[in-house]
Amino acid sequence: MKTIATDNNNDIYVDAGGNIAITSNSEALANISKNAVLTNSGELSFNKKKGVPYMETLFADRANTDMFQANIIKTLEELDGVIRVSSFFYEIKNGIYSYEAKIITEFGTVVLNG
Repeated sequence: MKTIATDNNNDIYVDAGGNIAITSNSEALANISKNAVLTNSGELSFNKKKGVPYMETLFADRANTDMFQANIIKTLEELDGVIRVSSFFYEIKNGIYSYEAKIITEFGTVVLNG
């Protein structure tokens, strides 16, 4: 598995050889997982059913964290190369929702922080 690499700001970058950086295997799957989770439902022009319903769960008048978590796990487990999400922990601190998902993949375990 290969994909275009991104930096901490989720921007593509050029490698030492002057080419667009490429990543593979577990690092690629971690990158793909991060982007899949950042995709808002309805955002993809050709597949309106994909993505996480942020507005209906986390940003609703009453945040539904259980529904948000279920959608994150579903999104991750639908990715090629992902076997299952082994754990998902979240916390809300000072109004900020953060999480850690441990994902069992065909390349080993990947940890996703969001």
